[in-house]
Amino acid sequence: MNKYFQEAKKFYEEALREFARAKEGKNEVKARDACAKVWLAVMKATEALFVNKGVEESQLPKSYRGVRYFIYKYGDKDLRGLFHIARDVFHIDGYYEGIINFDEMPEYLDEVKEYMAEVETRAKGG
Repeated sequence: MNKYFQEAKKFYEEALREFARAKEGKNEVKARDACAKVWLAVMKATEALFVNKGVEESQLPKSYRGVRYFIYKYGDKDLRGLFHIARDVFHIDGYYEGIINFDEMPEYLDEVKEYMAEVETRAKGG
Protein backbone atom coordinates (compact mmCIF):
# COMPACT_ATOMS: atom_id res chain seq x y z
CA MET A 1 0.00 0.00 0.00
CA ASN A 2 1.26 3.47 -0.77
CA LYS A 3 2.44 6.11 1.68
CA TYR A 4 -0.92 7.88 1.64
CA PHE A 5 -2.72 4.86 2.97
CA GLN A 6 -0.06 4.31 5.63
CA GLU A 7 -0.59 7.91 6.76
CA ALA A 8 -4.35 7.38 6.74
CA LYS A 9 -4.02 4.43 9.11
CA LYS A 10 -1.81 6.46 11.46
CA PHE A 11 -4.29 9.36 11.57
CA TYR A 12 -7.19 6.96 12.15
CA GLU A 13 -5.45 5.17 15.03
CA GLU A 14 -4.50 8.48 16.65
CA ALA A 15 -8.08 9.69 16.26
CA LEU A 16 -9.37 6.61 18.09
CA ARG A 17 -7.04 7.31 21.00
CA GLU A 18 -8.01 10.98 21.01
CA PHE A 19 -11.74 10.19 21.00
CA ALA A 20 -11.27 7.86 23.96
CA ARG A 21 -9.50 10.62 25.93
CA ALA A 22 -12.09 13.19 24.88
CA LYS A 23 -15.03 10.99 25.86
CA GLU A 24 -13.48 10.18 29.22
CA GLY A 25 -13.11 13.86 30.07
CA LYS A 26 -16.07 15.16 28.01
CA ASN A 27 -13.48 17.41 26.38
CA GLU A 28 -14.82 19.22 23.30
CA VAL A 29 -11.39 20.48 22.20
CA LYS A 30 -9.95 16.96 22.16
CA ALA A 31 -13.07 15.69 20.41
CA ARG A 32 -12.70 18.33 17.70
CA ASP A 33 -9.03 17.42 17.33
CA ALA A 34 -10.05 13.78 16.93
CA CYS A 35 -12.59 14.75 14.27
CA ALA A 36 -9.85 16.59 12.39
CA LYS A 37 -7.64 13.51 12.52
CA VAL A 38 -10.43 11.28 11.23
CA TRP A 39 -10.99 13.68 8.34
CA LEU A 40 -7.25 13.65 7.58
CA ALA A 41 -7.38 9.84 7.56
CA VAL A 42 -10.24 9.95 5.06
CA MET A 43 -8.41 12.45 2.86
CA LYS A 44 -5.18 10.42 2.91
CA ALA A 45 -7.10 7.21 2.10
CA THR A 46 -8.81 9.09 -0.73
CA GLU A 47 -5.44 10.23 -2.08
CA ALA A 48 -4.30 6.59 -1.88
CA LEU A 49 -7.29 5.64 -4.03
CA PHE A 50 -6.47 8.30 -6.60
CA VAL A 51 -2.81 7.29 -6.81
CA ASN A 52 -3.85 3.65 -7.17
CA LYS A 53 -6.11 4.68 -10.06
CA GLY A 54 -3.14 6.21 -11.84
CA VAL A 55 -3.27 9.84 -10.78
CA GLU A 56 0.26 11.24 -10.54
CA GLU A 57 1.19 12.66 -7.15
CA SER A 58 1.76 16.06 -8.75
CA GLN A 59 -1.82 15.94 -10.07
CA LEU A 60 -3.53 15.17 -6.76
CA PRO A 61 -6.23 17.74 -6.09
CA LYS A 62 -5.29 20.69 -3.91
CA SER A 63 -8.87 21.82 -3.26
CA TYR A 64 -12.00 20.13 -2.02
CA ARG A 65 -13.59 20.82 -5.40
CA GLY A 66 -10.86 18.76 -7.03
CA VAL A 67 -11.26 15.95 -4.52
CA ARG A 68 -14.98 15.91 -5.17
CA TYR A 69 -14.41 15.68 -8.91
CA PHE A 70 -11.98 12.78 -8.51
CA ILE A 71 -14.10 10.91 -5.96
CA TYR A 72 -16.96 10.97 -8.45
CA LYS A 73 -14.62 9.88 -11.22
CA TYR A 74 -12.94 7.01 -9.32
CA GLY A 75 -15.43 5.98 -6.63
CA ASP A 76 -18.71 4.15 -6.97
CA LYS A 77 -21.93 5.20 -5.24
CA ASP A 78 -21.14 3.34 -2.00
CA LEU A 79 -17.63 4.75 -1.71
CA ARG A 80 -18.85 8.27 -2.44
CA GLY A 81 -21.56 7.86 0.18
CA LEU A 82 -19.09 6.84 2.86
CA PHE A 83 -16.82 9.73 1.88
CA HIS A 84 -19.64 12.25 2.22
CA ILE A 85 -20.82 10.82 5.54
CA ALA A 86 -17.29 11.22 6.90
CA ARG A 87 -17.08 14.77 5.59
CA ASP A 88 -20.41 15.76 7.13
CA VAL A 89 -19.94 14.06 10.50
CA PHE A 90 -16.27 14.67 11.18
CA HIS A 91 -15.19 17.66 9.13
CA ILE A 92 -18.28 19.86 9.19
CA ASP A 93 -20.31 18.84 12.25
CA GLY A 94 -17.52 17.62 14.50
CA TYR A 95 -14.59 19.87 13.70
CA TYR A 96 -16.22 23.10 12.54
CA GLU A 97 -19.51 23.07 14.41
CA GLY A 98 -18.47 21.17 17.54
CA ILE A 99 -21.49 18.89 17.25
CA ILE A 100 -20.18 15.69 18.77
CA ASN A 101 -22.34 12.87 20.07
CA PHE A 102 -20.01 10.43 21.80
CA ASP A 103 -22.67 7.71 21.75
CA GLU A 104 -22.91 7.84 17.94
CA MET A 105 -19.17 8.15 17.25
CA PRO A 106 -18.38 4.41 17.27
CA GLU A 107 -20.85 3.84 14.42
CA TYR A 108 -19.42 6.70 12.37
CA LEU A 109 -15.87 5.58 13.08
CA ASP A 110 -16.84 2.14 11.81
CA GLU A 111 -18.02 3.74 8.57
CA VAL A 112 -14.66 5.45 8.17
CA LYS A 113 -12.97 2.13 8.85
CA GLU A 114 -15.20 0.57 6.17
CA TYR A 115 -14.26 3.34 3.73
CA MET A 116 -10.57 2.78 4.37
CA ALA A 117 -10.95 -1.00 4.02
CA GLU A 118 -12.75 -0.53 0.71
CA VAL A 119 -9.99 1.74 -0.57
CA GLU A 120 -7.39 -0.80 0.52
CA THR A 121 -9.29 -3.65 -1.17
CA ARG A 122 -9.49 -1.70 -4.41
CA ALA A 123 -5.78 -0.99 -4.26
CA LYS A 124 -5.14 -4.73 -4.10
CA GLY A 125 -7.29 -5.27 -7.18
CA GLY A 126 -10.51 -6.24 -5.38
